[in-house]
Amino acid sequence: MRKIGKKINKTLLKKRLREGTSYFLLYGFLPLLCGLMAGGLLWLNAYGGTAGELLERYGERSVAAAIGGVPVRRRAVSAAPAPAPEKEPSGEPEPEAETPPPAEETKSPSVVYDTLPEDAVPVIACDLSAKSYFINTTKYEIDIDAARAAPWPVAPAAGSEEPLVLVLHTHATESYLFDDTNLSDFAREGVETYFRTNASLRDQDPARPVVQVGEVFCETLRAAGIPTLHCTDMHDLPDFNQAYVNSAETVKRYLAQYPSIRYVIDLHRDSVTRGDAYVKTSARSDAGPCAQVMLVVGTNQQGRHPNWEQNLTVATAFKDQMDRERPGLSRALYLRTARFNQEYLPGCMLLEVGSAMNTLEEAENAARSAASSLAKVIEAHT
Repeated sequence: MRKIGKKINKTLLKKRLREGTSYFLLYGFLPLLCGLMAGGLLWLNAYGGTAGELLERYGERSVAAAIGGVPVRRRAVSAAPAPAPEKEPSGEPEPEAETPPPAEETKSPSVVYDTLPEDAVPVIACDLSAKSYFINTTKYEIDIDAARAAPWPVAPAAGSEEPLVLVLHTHATESYLFDDTNLSDFAREGVETYFRTNASLRDQDPARPVVQVGEVFCETLRAAGIPTLHCTDMHDLPDFNQAYVNSAETVKRYLAQYPSIRYVIDLHRDSVTRGDAYVKTSARSDAGPCAQVMLVVGTNQQGRHPNWEQNLTVATAFKDQMDRERPGLSRALYLRTARFNQEYLPGCMLLEVGSAMNTLEEAENAARSAASSLAKVIEAHT
């Protein structure tokens, strides 16, 4: 009987232990686990967050450790919200998706209008010359004074008769309005005109729009004594997305054939929208109605362009000359993450002349003014 009693006691003890373990897991460990989870959530709320939130909380010093990546650097320039381009330069050097740029600091007109015809959109005439000297969408901090003070990176010209400048068009089909026939008066506050959307903003004739503006640019340089070549190849045909690949081959071919070339200008037509309205750039000019221009400088953020600061030095001198001679002609210098084929020479620049809503006459007047300023920069460093 004693053996049976001991056996029963052991069985009861094991049963009580199992029950105690279950009670502990249910009423002790489970609440503890829930408490730990809740504490973790509170910790994340207090100390975690996105890269931007971490940057605001701790500064760039500890962001890399927190998110396992490259620190996000604050830019040395601040600018207001940006007029979004209708299209971005396409091709190998430029990804399709990019952080939207900050805006040029311009007065934002009040867009007030009645119902437009079905085939039309409003057009606003804007002075897009910025209060800030440049717009920076890269990770680099820019010191414009240092860029101005840097040694001139362009080698002296090989000879007075040899080609010194090459002008080409990565997007050669970009077009302007030939005249005001595509714009109709629409007298409303803040809206100058409206645009008939069935008009084409592309043209494959090399004797027309952006190529024609490039020819005016070249003629002005030649008249100033700067030997200039003009390539009229349609690099964005047949495949627009291969345009920068094609124009890179053109640049390399010309540099091999004409080693005297020191400056390469990739001349484009911009396209700017604000809300549901197109923007027509507008500058003051004694020569008549005039568009505005914008220099775009690529960087090494996407790699393979280690000497991009040399391009910046040349572009800064070009913009400074325009600002001195023709205030309001030049928009903010635009610093971008892509290379835009500017790695081939220190004197490579991308120049946007006017926007899609400018007339051909306005773009030609802007090209003459810009080329005249560039000629003075080249002469000063030859």
